[in-house]
Amino acid sequence: MLCVYCNDGSGKKYPECSNEGELDTESWLRVLAILRRETDVLIITGGEPTMRQDLRQILEGCQALGYHKVCLLTNGLTLDRHPAIFELCDILMISLDTLDGEKADWMMGRGKGILRHILDNIELACRERSRHKFKLYFNVVITPENIDDVHQVIDYALEHRIGFVPLPEVVGVYPREALKGNLDYQALIDRILTIKRAGGDVMGTMAYLGGIRHFAAYHCLPTLLARVWPNGDLLYPCQKLHKIGGNLLEIGDYAKAIDQGRASHGPLPNCDNRCHVGCYMDFSVCVQQPGFIMKEALRSLRKPFFRPKEFIRG
Repeated sequence: MLCVYCNDGSGKKYPECSNEGELDTESWLRVLAILRRETDVLIITGGEPTMRQDLRQILEGCQALGYHKVCLLTNGLTLDRHPAIFELCDILMISLDTLDGEKADWMMGRGKGILRHILDNIELACRERSRHKFKLYFNVVITPENIDDVHQVIDYALEHRIGFVPLPEVVGVYPREALKGNLDYQALIDRILTIKRAGGDVMGTMAYLGGIRHFAAYHCLPTLLARVWPNGDLLYPCQKLHKIGGNLLEIGDYAKAIDQGRASHGPLPNCDNRCHVGCYMDFSVCVQQPGFIMKEALRSLRKPFFRPKEFIRG
């Protein structure tokens, strides 16, 4: 599968990236044990994680290690073949950028009819959510070509009580030029902000959502998240700069791998205005301006009863 917008930060599509040295099950469990000493939150992404035959063993290992929150991001195409995801994940995030079949075929680089199967699996996930009590979200990438489609995805999410997280398309490390100053894009973000204020399940703080409306400048703190390649290499300082701190299996400690990265590549860089995605922007802004976290907590406590039908465009 070759999503039109997915790349490693240099512009290279993920299927073009080497998977040489990809870890086996036992090695991944050792890496996860090393990371568990630093955090109890894990995001499993890819590529596509459901392509691993040992996904159940890895998820069971996460549970045994005591991870508090495990989130898995998937294209949803083969969810029906992986019941362990429903049983063992706390958050299931499905990529969905359009409800138009032809556009979905193009955006996901597949043959005809892919969207219907994904929607069937989303309906399956909705049923399993009642049994297993995981949270269900759509990961929605906004491109200049799918702004109207994203409105429809939001309507679908509201109708089925599914949360969503919006991300502007990033080419390399910069937001797509055609989104900057785009009035339709800004109107879409305004709608999302309105849903968030009303108590809708939109992942991301108001600071992040407001920031991606006009691509505000911020100071990134990339090592707030540990990014690990399939061979166990810890990226330093981030995925986008393609530098390695050290291999977690060889070093055996997250902090030492960071220290090795700092010794090899220097202190954290002062990047220009880039990487407007939640994993970098939202975390960095909240750590540097903790008042935003307090506002989010207060908003959660005061959250009104949300009536999703009132926000469906129809």
